[in-house]
Amino acid sequence: MPLVEIYLWKETSDDIKKEKLIKEISKSVSEITGAPLDAVEVLITEIPKANWGKGGVPASKWQHI
Repeated sequence: MPLVEIYLWKETSDDIKKEKLIKEISKSVSEITGAPLDAVEVLITEIPKANWGKGGVPASKWQHI
């Protein structure tokens, strides 16, 4: 059934936010696709900012973060 992958910066996530994100994403996907709620899977991968880059610059060095 549906699998949703979410990538987050490790430095900005916490367990309460992840729990809410899993709950709300699962609910929305179930409602939109018609899949049973217990069939919706959510995978959260936490990535350190030093391992995430854009425009040749790691996120850990971005000025607007």
